[in-house]
Amino acid sequence: MAFEFGTIDPAGEYPDPGFDVFEPLAGLSPEALIDTARYSASMNAVNTCRMAIAASLLHDHREEDYQLRRSQLHSGQAESVDDLMAMTAEVLAGRDPYEEFGPNGFEQATAEFGAAMKMNPGQARDMIRTGDAMRYRLPLTGSTLACSRIDMSRFQIAMKHTDFVDDATMPTVDAALAEAILARDPMSTTRFTTMVDQIVHTHAPDAVKRRNEHAARDRGLTIRPDRHQPGQSRIAGHVPNIDAAALNARLTAMATGVHKRDGRTMSQRRADALLALAHGRQELDCQCRDCVPEPLAHDLDTGAPVDTTVGDVPETEPVGESDTGATVVEPAATDAGVTDSGTAAATGTTSEKCTCSCSTCRAPRPTYHIIANLTTLQGLDDDPGMLDGHGLIGAHTMRRLFVDAIHSFITTGVRTEPSEADVQAAAAGSTYVPSKKLQALVRAGELCCTFPGCNQPVWTVDLDHTHPFDHTNPARGGKTLQSNLKPLCRFHHRIKTFGAWRDSQDEYMSIWFEAPTGHVYLGNPYTGRDLFSSLKTQPPDHPARRRLDDERAARTDTHRRQQDDWDRKNPPTF
Repeated sequence: MAFEFGTIDPAGEYPDPGFDVFEPLAGLSPEALIDTARYSASMNAVNTCRMAIAASLLHDHREEDYQLRRSQLHSGQAESVDDLMAMTAEVLAGRDPYEEFGPNGFEQATAEFGAAMKMNPGQARDMIRTGDAMRYRLPLTGSTLACSRIDMSRFQIAMKHTDFVDDATMPTVDAALAEAILARDPMSTTRFTTMVDQIVHTHAPDAVKRRNEHAARDRGLTIRPDRHQPGQSRIAGHVPNIDAAALNARLTAMATGVHKRDGRTMSQRRADALLALAHGRQELDCQCRDCVPEPLAHDLDTGAPVDTTVGDVPETEPVGESDTGATVVEPAATDAGVTDSGTAAATGTTSEKCTCSCSTCRAPRPTYHIIANLTTLQGLDDDPGMLDGHGLIGAHTMRRLFVDAIHSFITTGVRTEPSEADVQAAAAGSTYVPSKKLQALVRAGELCCTFPGCNQPVWTVDLDHTHPFDHTNPARGGKTLQSNLKPLCRFHHRIKTFGAWRDSQDEYMSIWFEAPTGHVYLGNPYTGRDLFSSLKTQPPDHPARRRLDDERAARTDTHRRQQDDWDRKNPPTF
């Protein structure tokens, strides 16, 4: 028996497992397959929304049934003083007087929904809570899921990050979040999370404080055997973002502190670094050939060891070299892409100081990057800062971390007539490697890799020229300017350079990617310039825009003169 695509077997619940089910997709072109996948994802978002609401409504029914059954068996009223005292004693002892009536409505709904959807109890409970939030706490944001502007994972991010917002402020946060989602193109989870946090910081700062306190209390760590990887164990835990950034930076620093000829991957070195910390060591032992000599060969006749080393052993490389592409931001002169009107943003790198007494300490220095407005560091406002790879942090925490940080101040503002900085920018644009100041400006303006959907932290990725730099004739190729640079992780950098992708960058710093199938995606719908208004720069004047501005000014001047003439001809009577 053959079935059409999407039909259900009348005798069962599932389509016929034959290959005829997939036949309609086999002859589609790559362009049509992408469109089919996007349409399926949108339908999946709508259906997931309906499923969550159905779970919430099921909970309503079961909770009503439970309350009705409980009221029929026990009214909750005491018939005498002794009964009242007994009920009070049970409450003080922590016993539930209604426990004898069996599972409550939430437990019953969890069991029924989990059995129907083949979910474990934790997943079923999360789905019921998601449907409840969609109906009552985030109805407008839920509507963006219903019209497939976001998917379920992003809605749950919004739900979790607004969990500590009080009921009075929640409608405002919900409206602002829905407006931001509908006004922008779809974005990666890192950009979406940052956007949600920024809205919560703006409309419900008290919720951020409560969330941080809860994060400190809810810390924990578990180590258990991995069910899917025999012979290995899995480490999982929750710690505050600042502590996580410090640990992550320490492991990376230890992993990059070995020689380049160490044969281990970065992941293996980071794992070994964690084990080294567990054994009380502050540095990772190198396992290159120079640090760990090969075992001596043995004579097959006598069994005696034989030294097979030929010539002198080469000198070891300098310790601490890193190939991750991370940049330590240091103070530098104003450079390409940076204007000289108005103080704007400050970037800083924080690092743990060495506590040993040796004069030539080999211990690696962990580094992580924070971006903040200078006005926030000066105490003029309490805007949050951006901890690269971890999200937003509060102003108080950020100021504390900036005390011992290496600062780099970026001066930005509205572009006016050419200045000395513009002359320097034009000269620096003819070099391939951007200056540290320009690197900081480009990275501060983004939140992560600009390729659609990528979440790689911005300070660990490459900087790519949108218009390729011409090494033979720099004046003819793409300039090394802010308007021609964007952060791309190594994977997507190679995809863009050697693949059939095409990219473009406009004067508003929007970065567009065109896939080989012809689909066009906006790579950065939400950026660091949305977080830090001081990073925004006005694009150069266009004749059409200047003409409209002149006409608007002329109309305003004419109306003002007419108003002044009328006031002179009609003086007040008193």
